[in-house]
Amino acid sequence: MNVNIPVIEAKVRLEYMNQNLPEFVGKFAECQIFGMASIPGQTPLFHFLCDDGGVYWRMPIHAFCWRTDATTPLLEDVALWDSFSYHASVFTIDMFKNKRVSYVDRSKHEQQGCYLFTIDWFGDNGKSYGFSEAPGQHKCGHVLKLDNGNFAIQPNNRLKIFDPNFTVEDVCYPRMLARTLYSSEQSGRWRTANDEKYDYEIHDINGRSTT
Repeated sequence: MNVNIPVIEAKVRLEYMNQNLPEFVGKFAECQIFGMASIPGQTPLFHFLCDDGGVYWRMPIHAFCWRTDATTPLLEDVALWDSFSYHASVFTIDMFKNKRVSYVDRSKHEQQGCYLFTIDWFGDNGKSYGFSEAPGQHKCGHVLKLDNGNFAIQPNNRLKIFDPNFTVEDVCYPRMLARTLYSSEQSGRWRTANDEKYDYEIHDINGRSTT
C-alpha cells in the first residue's frame, strides 16, 4: 500500500493539515514529499516531512504547491483517477525525465509543466486485480510539476510529451481503447514435448514437430 517516491521539494497548504479551517488558508510550510499510499476508491495520497521535523501522512496532490501564489486547484483537475489497487509501483521513465508536458484538465483548460515520475498499479495474485490489469481500463499516473505552481497526476491518454528532437509532427494520430489481452500461450495450436531435453521440441496439436 505504501511506496517510496522520488523526493519532491514542495510547500504544503496548511489548511489541509488543519481540517480545512479558514484561518489557515494562504499559509504554507516547507516540506519534502517522500512516499505515497495507494488505496482503491481514494486519490493517490502522499506522505511528507515538514521543516519543523513533523511527519504527515496521506495528503492529496492538490494539498501541495511549489509557489505560494498558486491558486488551489480542484482535485479533479489535477488527479483524474483514484488508485486502482492497494499495490503500486513507482518509477522514472528515463526518456521522459524533465521533459515538457501538457494536458487539458476537466475544466477544459490546458496545463503545462514538467514530468517527474510515474505510478502504475498491479493486482495481488488474482485477489485484487480490479481494473489495474484490464487492457481497456488500466491507467497509470504520471506525476507532473505544473508551471502554475501546482502538481498533477495524469494518465497516458491525457498527456502530451514535448521533445524538440522527435515530436515534430503537428498531427494527432487516431487512438482507440485497447481491448485485446495479448498472450503467446493461449492459441491452443501447440505444446512442448513431454521430456527433459534442454532443447525441447514444440509440436502442433496433432503431434507434428514445428521446430
